[in-house]
Amino acid sequence: MAATTEDKESLQCLAMALRQKKGSDLVDTDLSFAMQNLDGQPQDVRNSCVINYSRCNRTFALWLNEQDVAGWVNSSIWIANRVYPAYCRSGTYNFYRQDFVPGFKGTFNRLKNEIKANTTRSVMKQMYEVVTVGEDKWNPADIIAIKASQASSIINELANFDPAKRNAQSKKLQEENAKIRAKGEGGKMLHAMEDLDGLYEYNQYIDDLFKTKTCIGISLKKSTEPRAKMKVMRHSGVKGLKDALAMNVEITEVEYSESNQKCVVNFNVSGRSGQYLDIRGFESSRAIADIQVQLSQRGGSAAHGKVTLPVISLITRRSGGGRAFMQIKSQRTRIFQGVSHAKSNIHNFTDWRIFDAYRSSRDGGTNLVSDLPKWAAYIDWLSGGRHRSSHVIDHVTQLASRRNGTFNAAKYLKHKVQAYEVGYLLDKDKTNIREDIKNNIIKSMIAYAGSKGLIIFTDRKATAFMKSSTYLKVGG
Repeated sequence: MAATTEDKESLQCLAMALRQKKGSDLVDTDLSFAMQNLDGQPQDVRNSCVINYSRCNRTFALWLNEQDVAGWVNSSIWIANRVYPAYCRSGTYNFYRQDFVPGFKGTFNRLKNEIKANTTRSVMKQMYEVVTVGEDKWNPADIIAIKASQASSIINELANFDPAKRNAQSKKLQEENAKIRAKGEGGKMLHAMEDLDGLYEYNQYIDDLFKTKTCIGISLKKSTEPRAKMKVMRHSGVKGLKDALAMNVEITEVEYSESNQKCVVNFNVSGRSGQYLDIRGFESSRAIADIQVQLSQRGGSAAHGKVTLPVISLITRRSGGGRAFMQIKSQRTRIFQGVSHAKSNIHNFTDWRIFDAYRSSRDGGTNLVSDLPKWAAYIDWLSGGRHRSSHVIDHVTQLASRRNGTFNAAKYLKHKVQAYEVGYLLDKDKTNIREDIKNNIIKSMIAYAGSKGLIIFTDRKATAFMKSSTYLKVGG
């Protein structure tokens, strides 16, 4: 049985409850024995571990027979041994898988929808119509630790949060918008859209709960070392904006590799190397859909968040990079010379549905073969000749000759075209847009993928259209 995200998050809740009960560091057998006998655990462990027991009684037993369970057992005990002494020694806690505290992220969704419905600012409407501001971008907590003595009232307050009863942060936001300037970065203005007042109030409430260790959202990545990595992602007030604005980004290289189906953008942040954007398809092996961009770190065991093409498109246009899209469209139009379906785009990048149509239509295979030289020329142009058109034609022809050939060939072309379009946009060797604009675009992508919020950087200011909240990031 392949363990699901729910199983892994539930296992971490169990490890935290066991660590609390034991009062000292767990060993692997503490957790594996408990997985075999959930119903036999002491009542205080069961009370503090809030998971779906009817599911986990079955799935944990099956999971114990799988090879990968040892890695997750170790990760769970290492994280429990690291987090519990640092954050949960001040009382007895309940450990909830996130779904058991629906108000935590549910209130964000409510406030977000109210912003979208009530804002009179055209730019805010555009942001919230184009960008899917998901709850995990606001706060990626997978489990939530709440002091048991206050759990009932905190869960109720989270679900029924009323920003009108808290206005200190709104006033502070308006005051700071009027006067604050960032140090460095040429004195750029910091600006948070004041339509976000209600969300700022909620973020401040979450931050207050975190500071007092009353309610702690914990974002999990698998740990590969006993001393699990741990970092507080603090987003109180305008701190997240200041942190993002202080980033000094340098794009070092864009990799257009013939040997894989993606593109990689390498960059340094404030002199620290090893970070990159992994641009590729993340859809299932049976589907064709947009590629996404994942923020990653070389040498790290876990990737960070992702950015979708509509978000990249919006960031690019708001940052002043729209000229690159004009060049992409012009070149594609020139190469295809009137082939209407190849001109289609829904987010300034090539439409994935073009490639899906190849595999789903009766004449898709024939159309793909006839269009192949054009796509190959386009890929060659996007990569600046680093991925040759002859290689594209040879590789796609081989794919098309095999079982499920039209589907695999279409999927390959979709991967390469969309990934290279993002690479072209950010490539420092291209003169399509200024280097400082490219750096602003990638800073916004880093902030969004890293759950700091939706922040647009321009020459003069950084503007927040969505602000993330405070959480503990652990593992990875």
